[in-house]
Amino acid sequence: MSLRDQAGASAASQQDESQIDLTPMLDVVFIMLIFFIVTSSFVKEPGVEIDKPGAATTEACPNGTIIFAVDDQGKIHYNKNQIKLERASFLAKAAKDETPRANIVIQADYDSPGYVVEELFDSLRSTFTAPPCLSTIDE
Repeated sequence: MSLRDQAGASAASQQDESQIDLTPMLDVVFIMLIFFIVTSSFVKEPGVEIDKPGAATTEACPNGTIIFAVDDQGKIHYNKNQIKLERASFLAKAAKDETPRANIVIQADYDSPGYVVEELFDSLRSTFTAPPCLSTIDE
């Protein structure tokens, strides 16, 4: 081996020693990402803009929510889709099976017909032992 080859080999070994190994940092980043994905909870919006009336008293729903919305024309919305009243109970049961501790929330527009909200409330109340929460908070 020539002197030139030995000098090149020692320079290459010095460069290898001076570089930082990023593998442990990437492992930590991926573990943190997995942790945040697993522990986060996602809120499903009803998919319609609701002008909700104010309320004198409100009650917080602490365990996640299954949200139904009634717009000003009396149309019922769930998961960004318009649904019929007959399907609301079925969809609520399916969502409750997926998230057993979740509360059911009905968001009613200020100008929505009262009978539609009442029918939806009765349909969902007969499905579960705990009555649905009525959301009237301006967000």
